Amino acid sequence: MDKKKRLYLIIGGVALLLVIVITVVWASVFALPEPEPEEPVREEEQERIEPVEEEEEEIHSYIDNTVIEKEEERMIAVIIENHTESRRQMAGLEEASLVFEAEAEGGITRFLAFYPYQDTERVGPVRSARPYFVRWAEQFDSALAHAGGSELGLSTIYSSGHVFDLDGLALEGGLKYFTRDYVYFAPHNLFTNIDELRELMNDRGWDKPLEDPYFEFGDLSDDSADNAETVHIYYPFPEYFVRYEYDEDTGVYERFQDGDPHIDHGSEKQITASNVVVLITNYYPTDEVGRLYMKTEGSGDMYLFRDGKVIPGTWKRPETHSPYTFYDENGEELVFASGKTWVSVVNYQSGLQWE
Repeated sequence: MDKKKRLYLIIGGVALLLVIVITVVWASVFALPEPEPEEPVREEEQERIEPVEEEEEEIHSYIDNTVIEKEEERMIAVIIENHTESRRQMAGLEEASLVFEAEAEGGITRFLAFYPYQDTERVGPVRSARPYFVRWAEQFDSALAHAGGSELGLSTIYSSGHVFDLDGLALEGGLKYFTRDYVYFAPHNLFTNIDELRELMNDRGWDKPLEDPYFEFGDLSDDSADNAETVHIYYPFPEYFVRYEYDEDTGVYERFQDGDPHIDHGSEKQITASNVVVLITNYYPTDEVGRLYMKTEGSGDMYLFRDGKVIPGTWKRPETHSPYTFYDENGEELVFASGKTWVSVVNYQSGLQWE
């Protein structure tokens, strides 16, 4: 082999050796280590490391203690008539959280229905205001829906800083807020929409949410209370006599009026209440029409009916815009059942019986 070929072989061998050395050094210095196989996560460890979903805190209504979706409640009160000509079209009472029932004049009763969070589409027939209805609405800084009112009723609204005036006679005529249903004769045909009234409250800046529970809620602790599965409330005329029958299966009182089930014709359901309060106060006529003065502050006797039992007590209210408080015969605050409350206002204890 000549010298030239031998030189080429030596150079090629050296080059090959150099490539091998560089490759080994590169692999040892820069190559990534082999990934270690992952151990399977045991089932109990998997449960431990999975994020735990926090339960949303339930929001309870300040008025009826039921679970609601809204973070705040703003009260709307509606004056609803109870004339016999209005009963076949009466709507919205069954959904109210709290209802005050009292005489207007002539022995005819009328309702003040409170809606703290509802969006009820049809409520009525809406009727005129009396001063004591205004006083009951004041305790909630409520919007008050009515259809005009007595002279004293309207002046009480205008002078109050604790109610937002929603006069249906001034607002009717369009397609919102207050509308007439001409299937029925006036004045028994004016209805309102709670959702639309809330829009009007927003537009006019009436933003006064409720801040505290109205009642003390809880279980009935007094097992020695007398039974009261049937409650009779006698207003001046039989058409307005009220009876409540306790249903042990549902835990509520079913309402009857003039001997028949009291039906809400908006929902076609019989009106029920978890609590029935009979509040005794002083009232009497003040003019030839029979309009009433009614004591709405101070104190007086009352009875709470719940769970088929009766608990006598006392109501107190120091000022017209302060809330009522209710106490048992030992001076302890009365505990109400969760759910709707109906308050019947009478001026004599003899108009109340139970069995």
